[in-house]
Amino acid sequence: MTPEQQHYVHQRLQQIRWWNRLGWLFFVALAGFYGWLWQHKPLYIDPMLLLDKLRLGQVSDIEIAKLAALGNLAFIGCGMLLASLVLLIYASLWTEKKSILILSSLTVKTDPTTTESSEDEPRA
Repeated sequence: MTPEQQHYVHQRLQQIRWWNRLGWLFFVALAGFYGWLWQHKPLYIDPMLLLDKLRLGQVSDIEIAKLAALGNLAFIGCGMLLASLVLLIYASLWTEKKSILILSSLTVKTDPTTTESSEDEPRA
């Protein structure tokens, strides 16, 4: 590999290590947001609670309008989408790291002074 390629590979491996160290923070932040939402606005997360409160008439018109515009299932879906995005990044970086390690183990250091011999070529 050329020095530029080695530098790029080293840089990518370093970025993968940093993602492995910091990527879990996205899960913690997402779980923290949904925990906060569960405590302060449970109607946005729990569809069964919303149905029960609608049957009892305990939901204000403003809350119904907000929920109609946003939808509590949309909150759950967005959370699952974000979590799956983080998992997809983990999987792709793991695959990239494996590929880099395989390619770097396959690089054979050849002697630049040796060239192909003309004996291997067919004669006309």
